[in-house]
Amino acid sequence: MDKGYVSAALIRPVIENSGIRSFDQLSEQDADIQRVVKQLKDNDCRISIEEADALISKLIRQSGNEALCVHPPHKFNTQSSCQLQNLFLCSNTLREALYYMEKFAPLLSDLLEVNVTRTREGTIKVKLPVGDSSYMSDQRHRSELMLSVLLNWMRQLCGNRLNLLGINLPFPATQYQQTQSQLWNTKLNYNSGECAILLNGNALDEGLHHTNPHILNMMKREVEEQYRKLARSGSLADRIRKALLQEKVRLNANQQEVAAYFHISARTLNRHLHREDTSLKQIVTQVRLEMAKKMLTDSEDPIEQIALNIGLSGRRTLDRIFIKEMNMSPAQYRQRYRQKLAMIH
Repeated sequence: MDKGYVSAALIRPVIENSGIRSFDQLSEQDADIQRVVKQLKDNDCRISIEEADALISKLIRQSGNEALCVHPPHKFNTQSSCQLQNLFLCSNTLREALYYMEKFAPLLSDLLEVNVTRTREGTIKVKLPVGDSSYMSDQRHRSELMLSVLLNWMRQLCGNRLNLLGINLPFPATQYQQTQSQLWNTKLNYNSGECAILLNGNALDEGLHHTNPHILNMMKREVEEQYRKLARSGSLADRIRKALLQEKVRLNANQQEVAAYFHISARTLNRHLHREDTSLKQIVTQVRLEMAKKMLTDSEDPIEQIALNIGLSGRRTLDRIFIKEMNMSPAQYRQRYRQKLAMIH
């Protein structure tokens, strides 16, 4: 079972899509989920992944609709909106909206990481995470849930100007693939190895509207404050590690830069890391080690070059880190990996 949480902003549309008209109606039908339902009345609350998966499974069984997490496009509902959604829909361009989504995605789920990239052909990919068991029903439904919410927000923001090219899905075609294609209204590419929304890059900077900058800044401050509280309540070390691996924060960033990214002071950053029995230096070292191990196994790059790629002064420094943490040198690590690979083949 995955650990983590999801926001009510992801779960509430599923309840609405199930045909249940009120939270009270849902709780009356199943006493076991009354506590979860009570929490979901707060648009910005979060519930555990385990509770969310159980609720979704019950809703699917109750409705008899396996495609329940594939939402049809719907109008903006202020009663079910969250602060991040408000900020997203007030963005003046799709690029700006996706920037906010990349930065504040953990407000929707700590398992949600949004990465926006551009292919050589100019296609924009809005990529979502893929789990090790993406073909399992719980993870598949969660992916559909996140894709549906993001697609709906984008359609609400862009209207007919949204130039959707397709969606790449990491799991096999479903029994409800026709319904899925109709509701999302685009081409679906199953077993693609990634979870991504494909867009025409020309529409990224097209002006959509002109939000009063004072209103936009006010919404941004509210979201930042919510994100700051989240960073303080969760494992800050894990969030820093993810930001470093995703290159959202430089490996050579100082404490002030890292703290600024999470909208906290350097003093607060150090205090929380101390409580988690670690430090920024230790986190950076572990991330460098993780990146170096991947480069050693996935490439033929010289070890000196790998050391430079991860921001170290040279091979001697990487050797020292490896011997201390792994009790072997980078060269020995690469050699052992190749020996194991040869034995398998």
